[in-house]
Amino acid sequence: MYMAKFQDLDHLKIPFEVIRLATNNFAEDIGNGGYGKAYKGQLPHPNSSGEPSTTIAVKRLDKTHGQGQPEFSTEINMLARYKHSNLVSLVGFSEDGDEKILVYRYEINGSLDKHLASTDLTWEQRLRICIGAACGLEYLHAGVGPGHRVLHRDIKSANILLDENWKAKISDFGFSKIGLTNQPITFLFTRPCGTLGYVDPQYHKTGILTKESDVYSFGVVLFEVLCGKPAYEIYKYDGEECLLNNLVKRRYEEGKIDEIIMPSIREQKNMYSLQKFSDIAYQCLNESRNQRPSMNHIVKELQSIECQVGSPTGLWGSRTGGTPWSLLLDNNMKLRKIRIDHKDCIFSIAFTVEEYSSGTLITSPHGGTGILSGREPSEISFDADEEIIEILGSINHFPVISSLCIVTNKRRHGPFGPETGNSFSVSWDVGTFAGFYGRAGAFLDGLGFYSNKQESAKSAYSKYRAKDSLIWCIYRLW
Repeated sequence: MYMAKFQDLDHLKIPFEVIRLATNNFAEDIGNGGYGKAYKGQLPHPNSSGEPSTTIAVKRLDKTHGQGQPEFSTEINMLARYKHSNLVSLVGFSEDGDEKILVYRYEINGSLDKHLASTDLTWEQRLRICIGAACGLEYLHAGVGPGHRVLHRDIKSANILLDENWKAKISDFGFSKIGLTNQPITFLFTRPCGTLGYVDPQYHKTGILTKESDVYSFGVVLFEVLCGKPAYEIYKYDGEECLLNNLVKRRYEEGKIDEIIMPSIREQKNMYSLQKFSDIAYQCLNESRNQRPSMNHIVKELQSIECQVGSPTGLWGSRTGGTPWSLLLDNNMKLRKIRIDHKDCIFSIAFTVEEYSSGTLITSPHGGTGILSGREPSEISFDADEEIIEILGSINHFPVISSLCIVTNKRRHGPFGPETGNSFSVSWDVGTFAGFYGRAGAFLDGLGFYSNKQESAKSAYSKYRAKDSLIWCIYRLW
């Protein structure tokens, strides 16, 4: 009876023997799931032997896993009907006796859950992955067509695949349902399903499924990305065991969310942007469905954070001395003062930033941890309309930053410290300088800069040509 649904999908049917050959008799096992096992293969072009083959991922139904024909049919009908750049691409399917197979385009970087703890996945990449997944889910909730929406029911990091460019693709539509949109609140009464740690507590309690149930699950994914921790593991907090969704809620409500943010992320970015990301994720986990944001709102909020994330220009000085630090200026912040402590070199640097929303002044010092005397402190105060457009400096033989000169659209500040050693310079268009980062201990060991547009940093050069090339990192946009 299910095959009748596929009569208009003949173009997607692939003979079982073709799939068997494409996977070398299902030789390369690449994963397991609720549906069964997944295999990698090479599917020849159907029309011409001269065309390149398509790398595919094949899901082969294992009836002992509990999923069967309904999920198989749902997956095919959903992906054949709905197309979006942030949804997986269905290449075809096969139904031959007991053999039920789904064929997708292979996404080379696998699923998001495999990368949560990776320090190689930068904050910028994590943010773009979240935006992509949010766009895909927004399409399902509001963009599939008039009068209806798709409720996924199993949003989790394992169901977000990543292509060669780390673009997010929502997958696994076997549990999905279609709901109507001609009511203020669209819901379905259905047997709760999903994955432990991601399921909306209200859905689990009442059996009423709404689009906000997907929003809850997506909020859990956001916290997974922020903390680098999977949702399904058991964590201890105050002597109690809990899943990640409960752990992050308690930490957030106690004002301690920064304690469980992944350390490599916390070191890269300022806490304002991370706090805003946390705020969005926390709103998704609200007990009241009416208080959870829509996916459209989530997309806009995440995109606003992306606009604030600066592009690093490289690092001058030591790449190993001291400890890393970062000051990223977002749209809510204005740099008011810089204090530079110097003599034979730059011992420390401190930034005073004003938060527009509260008027609060926050000072963050970096370096100067040693007991050293004879320093010469210098302070720069910036006018309200003053913007940094160029920074010049030099690196001595240790190597640490030996001098700095800061040029704005109104005046030149410095140089501070002796202009000895090897020089560097970076310049920006007015309004595109976005912050500092570096390494510091007893001295200002290394210094780099953020720009808020990839094309904004005009130039960078160095006269440094010593043998130890590790000291100086050639300017490039990451």
